[in-house]
Amino acid sequence: MANSDNSGTEEPRLRRGTLDAENQRIHDIMTRVKSAYFKTRNDDALIVKLKRIERGIQDGLQPGHALTVLGESGSGKSTLVRKLLKSLTTLQDYDDGYGNVMRPMLYVTAPASRSMTDLAAEILERLGYESNVIGRAASVYHRVQRSLKNYDTKLIVIDEFQHVLQAPKIKGAAYVTDTLKNMLQDSSWPVHLVFVGLPEIDTMIRRDPAEQMEQRTDPFDLENPVFEEDLEYFEWIVRELVVQRAGLRLSADQPNEFIERLMHGARNRFGMIMRLIVWAIEDALETGYDEVSTTNWIEAYARLAKCKRDDDNVFAEPAWRGIIRPVNRDGTLGPVTVTKSGKKGG
Repeated sequence: MANSDNSGTEEPRLRRGTLDAENQRIHDIMTRVKSAYFKTRNDDALIVKLKRIERGIQDGLQPGHALTVLGESGSGKSTLVRKLLKSLTTLQDYDDGYGNVMRPMLYVTAPASRSMTDLAAEILERLGYESNVIGRAASVYHRVQRSLKNYDTKLIVIDEFQHVLQAPKIKGAAYVTDTLKNMLQDSSWPVHLVFVGLPEIDTMIRRDPAEQMEQRTDPFDLENPVFEEDLEYFEWIVRELVVQRAGLRLSADQPNEFIERLMHGARNRFGMIMRLIVWAIEDALETGYDEVSTTNWIEAYARLAKCKRDDDNVFAEPAWRGIIRPVNRDGTLGPVTVTKSGKKGG
């Protein structure tokens, strides 16, 4: 129906599912910003360990081996692992010549607070099985064994592995270790495993009294950035994202001791530092500015810490070093810690 305002024009109708012009512009800019990848001191060291697994798979050595990639919440470990896995050229998907996609490497995220059986079901779903035909318990593992061989899967990467360790254990904690050990040493189709998660997943190795898991597991602990060593690098990253990727300017009123505040506010976790930079850029675009200023950094931190008061915000409070927040398990910031005297601190 035409408009009845007698203006002689009709408002153009957007196609369903399309963004308006300004929203699309912001979306395109943020896509460029978010697609940027910046190396850390962890990249070169971790790729050595991943290439070691790749060679072992090509050699056909038995049994399989495991790698644990351990990092605190917000450290950026998932982004790092996903990026480096792309360099394992012999383990990428391929067509078997009959129209079937083979999956030499499978990346799965462990469901929150779910069991090993749930994880096995997740593996089958990633291979294309419908959840209503997967089954339960022992039948799931038999199907996983057959399916991994059918899809030529030799490496399984399990992200957020601490979720499995947190799940209620009817059969006991050692059941997790035993199941994984069996996957490594299955004579019919041994696989290699990469576990990505919080430092506590190291307990999985210690649960094996025979120490077989420890012998077959290579640990890797992510290093967090250090202000004295990484100041100039983060100055470059901020300028690269703000100016080169987003096409904005850095205003002249940047917070005093800006990079130190940035790293302190993100608790020196690389992933959280990047999130603050991205959100500051997004806030500048949403508010229609062509530069990123202190106001945008304040809003980005408020978004990360879910705080409303300036005296709880590291980019607004002059005594910002006293604002110390714990990092939650999901990579968000908790409330400011308070000492017995009632003062902020850590």
